[in-house]
Amino acid sequence: LIVYVHDSRVPDALADRAALVARSCYALEARKTANLVARIYNAALADQGLEVAQFSTLCAIAMGRAESITVLARALGVDRSTLVRNLERLVRQGFVAGVPEGRRVRHVLTARGAAALERAFGRWQVAQDRLASAAGTASAEDPRAAMARLRRAVRSLDPAWKGA
Repeated sequence: LIVYVHDSRVPDALADRAALVARSCYALEARKTANLVARIYNAALADQGLEVAQFSTLCAIAMGRAESITVLARALGVDRSTLVRNLERLVRQGFVAGVPEGRRVRHVLTARGAAALERAFGRWQVAQDRLASAAGTASAEDPRAAMARLRRAVRSLDPAWKGA
């Protein structure tokens, strides 16, 4: 076992491998991109009391994809614990209610949640249009198509996400 301390030199081979990760890692690039994109949407939705994760959750519920937490998590591409945290916030805000259905709880929009979602659509559209314009999607490949291809590749490698 080799332990490096702050004042020691990292071997060139290790630094080279780390640089390879920094240049080529899909996960790192996806995370950096997702964080930056979320900041644009979060800024647009802030005056509505929503972040893009909660907005997307409200949209999925409005589309009828909330038959269970597992189904909803897959539809949103998040793990259950992340979704549960977002749902708890939406319930506290009065935007969503849980309806027990046997062993499951189906989440539905409340009247307040539907109104919040309706108000947030315009703010979302502003962010969407700004990003589309900045990305130049009219003259280049739409980045969503590339992201969809990457998601399909991940699903082909990880059977747990086949339904996502």
